[in-house]
Amino acid sequence: MEHPVALEPYSAFAADFDEILGDRFFPESRGTFESMERRYRLRYGSVADVGCGTGTFLAYLGDRGVPTLWGVDRSAEMLARAAEKNAGNGARFLRQDLRDLRLPEQVDLLTCQFDTLNYVLTDAELHIVLAGFARAIRPGGHALFDVVTTRPHLPDWQERVELAKNARRTVSLSTGYDDDRRVQTATVHVDDGAGSRSEDHLQRVHSVADVVAAMPGTGLQLLAAQDFSNLAGPVEDAERVIFLAQRS
Repeated sequence: MEHPVALEPYSAFAADFDEILGDRFFPESRGTFESMERRYRLRYGSVADVGCGTGTFLAYLGDRGVPTLWGVDRSAEMLARAAEKNAGNGARFLRQDLRDLRLPEQVDLLTCQFDTLNYVLTDAELHIVLAGFARAIRPGGHALFDVVTTRPHLPDWQERVELAKNARRTVSLSTGYDDDRRVQTATVHVDDGAGSRSEDHLQRVHSVADVVAAMPGTGLQLLAAQDFSNLAGPVEDAERVIFLAQRS
């Protein structure tokens, strides 16, 4: 039996990301962003979206006339799609790991969405990432980011589940969860004319307490933590929480 080629996350999957996840999730993400923007009266002329993926959020900001846009992602394949999607709006893109964020200029607002921070697997790295956010923001600017805060409702190991299939390719998923580390492994399998390939996506569940404990010494001041799906709901019951912090 031929073993699939192992790839970096969002390599082969980049071609199907919008159809399977991005386009479905974005309306809720946009609604939450706009609600936070109104509630906390966020004002900005420059934005960096860290973990920008295929660039849908940046395209939305470009349509709203935000003049300075930066997209940061570790995946070259996702960045290529983001550049195509944002052609003409002036957005610029950087291939970087969020643990070593280095923007050419500071911005008014930094966003990090769609569980990107859950790819950070330790408390120490979470502190490093938040400190990097602070350095990327102008004094008085803001960081807006979300994390998954509860264990996924999945069995310890789930058999491969088909996500998408057409005449060209099949994309499927299998998952596992390590209780001790609070880390989920999601293996994305892509089968097409180029062969069989797989990508392992490791994400850690971060509690609200984890994020609060990582803040001191970063240069960020936590302003708010809200239930992502219902900004009026109790944070302790939320499956995903959105945080707003300000550079002090």
